[in-house]
Amino acid sequence: MTILYFDCPSGASGDMILGALLDAGVPEEVVRSSLDALDLPNWSLEVAATIKGGIRATRASVSIGRAEGPRTYRAMKSLLETAPLLQGVREHALATLEVLARAEGRVHGRAFEDVHFHEIGTTDAMIDIVGVSAALDHLAPLTVFTSAIATGTGTVITAHGELPLPVPAVTEILQNAGASLVGKGTEELVTPTGAAILAATGASYGELPALKIEASGYGAGRRDLTWPNVLRVLIGEPTTDTSESGTLLLETNLDDLNPELIPYVIESLLNAGARDAWTTPIVMKKGRPAITLSALVATSSKDQMTEILFKETTTLGIRMRPVDRDVLDRDSVEVEVEGFRVRVKRGHRGGEVLTIAPEYEDCAEAARKSGLPLKRIYDIAAEIARTL
Repeated sequence: MTILYFDCPSGASGDMILGALLDAGVPEEVVRSSLDALDLPNWSLEVAATIKGGIRATRASVSIGRAEGPRTYRAMKSLLETAPLLQGVREHALATLEVLARAEGRVHGRAFEDVHFHEIGTTDAMIDIVGVSAALDHLAPLTVFTSAIATGTGTVITAHGELPLPVPAVTEILQNAGASLVGKGTEELVTPTGAAILAATGASYGELPALKIEASGYGAGRRDLTWPNVLRVLIGEPTTDTSESGTLLLETNLDDLNPELIPYVIESLLNAGARDAWTTPIVMKKGRPAITLSALVATSSKDQMTEILFKETTTLGIRMRPVDRDVLDRDSVEVEVEGFRVRVKRGHRGGEVLTIAPEYEDCAEAARKSGLPLKRIYDIAAEIARTL
């Protein structure tokens, strides 16, 4: 299962996304094991089937034992950093939390590190964030897509008073993510937590790609609307080479950019969905040393990627051209090394596995905890994956 598509005709919230992923087949114990690792008291998660507008869906409902005050970003970040979570789960949860904090900080005019969360700082938001992070880590999709997101219009009463819909934090998150929105009704359909979870996946926004569906799921919202209040997830394999079809090569020469900024630019491109990004040393006119910054991107994400390059570098122009590549069929398997889970990507053709690529973060975590050399973890994981 290499492609994951979120279909959001009724908006998006953390509990809807979690419910959809569980409904699509993510084992409940995968989610609960990560949630149980959190130092959070007095909560419960109920997962149950329900009907929304005639459609069967899964409702993931969090109950809190007592009322809570607002939490700070620093406190929530510390909770995630100290909890015994899988590295992939922790990283995605922290990324989601930072997306939330940066949006709240921008809206309220303060540094994101000093943000105090209100509605989105409670235990149920943490359950949604970590639960979805665990589900995504389990699925390990290579590519994530999201449809246009339905959002209500009008106003809503919050801890900050009456605010327009979508609320400013949601607007900030989805604007930065390059999301497509569509107005629908007068209810609040997109929560900050839901918007941040989608944004943190690095999803591309647009139409459903060519896809052979292998699993699907529906996550139910809390309210009953005049249409089915569900979020749908589709999981499967591309029927055409979606990862390479419609690919552009973007290039720009840079001789005046602080080298310390280059890793951040590359990280920003990859987080936004670039297939790859790299630099090549060159010599420009008058013998000046410089680099060529290159990125392989989907044609549909051209505007988003060029915006990143213009904002984050000193370039005045970007070259682009369509490229074709011959790529291997790919899949991802999980193996166990010294009692630790390691994900391995495989490239194959004609039924023969030709390349093996264990995930670095998984191998590094296994090496740290087992005491074995990292290269030995790599070798063991690759050997096991080759026999599956």
